[in-house]
Amino acid sequence: MSFLKRFEGMSVDDFRKRFDSERACRDYLFQQRWPEGFICPRCGCREAYYQECRDLHWCRGCGYQASVTAGTIFHKAHVPLWKWFWAIYRMAQGKKGISAVQLMKEIAVSYPTAWLMLQKLRQAMQRRDAHYLLGGVIELDDGYVGGQEEGRRGRGVEEKTPILVAVEEREKR
Repeated sequence: MSFLKRFEGMSVDDFRKRFDSERACRDYLFQQRWPEGFICPRCGCREAYYQECRDLHWCRGCGYQASVTAGTIFHKAHVPLWKWFWAIYRMAQGKKGISAVQLMKEIAVSYPTAWLMLQKLRQAMQRRDAHYLLGGVIELDDGYVGGQEEGRRGRGVEEKTPILVAVEEREKR
């Protein structure tokens, strides 16, 4: 999701100016989906009627109804897009992202809604990252996550989750 990358380094003020309304968020998604104007996914026609009340683009050629959110994590979501964009922005701003409790407070949704939004964003990031292959010089390290446990330490601890981290060395551009 290069979408997330675009929010890195953006100030809160810049973010709020750019995505100040639901319409601004939809316009951004339209530009990402169809950078050269509407193109029907079914017939390739470049002309469409826009139905604002349903936020649909009706192809003039075949009548196909296209939406900027179709096929995305926002599809059929009942949470306004500006809240999704804020969650993405907050995830991109810190090393640790944002907790569901904090997001719940910031965008006034229930805890289960905030948790589900963050899960969907993490899954989208995971799907995106699955396509990357490491190359060149790669450094690996392993470890265990899960806090302290009495008795054994390190590899023999059953309650801890083993992790493996890989880093690719790249030349600076």
